Amino acid sequence: MRKFMASLALAATALTATAFPAAAEIMSRDRIAKEIVGKALTSSRNGMTVRLQYDPDGTLRMKAFIISGSGTWKYSDDGICMHITSGPKKGETCVTFEHLGGNKYRNSEGMVLTVQD
Repeated sequence: MRKFMASLALAATALTATAFPAAAEIMSRDRIAKEIVGKALTSSRNGMTVRLQYDPDGTLRMKAFIISGSGTWKYSDDGICMHITSGPKKGETCVTFEHLGGNKYRNSEGMVLTVQD
């Protein structure tokens, strides 16, 4: 019975270890430039689809069902800082990005973004 319990505990540990992947690595400025900047991005927020784009010229555009916003962005040491001048979330916000695989990314605010081809 002890061997069975020890095997069961070992199996549970192995399953737990594989069920929760390691935290993704924060993307470098070069990867952000290549994989995110200039791409049409979508996300879902409060049940609405949000469209977002960091244009190469440093402008930022956001659009949801009846809400839109715009501003500027620039690179920070490890991500992007946005200065939003119009829309519901005015002000400056800085985020980092992690690649989740495929065309999905998560920013440091928890928003999962999908690159649209």
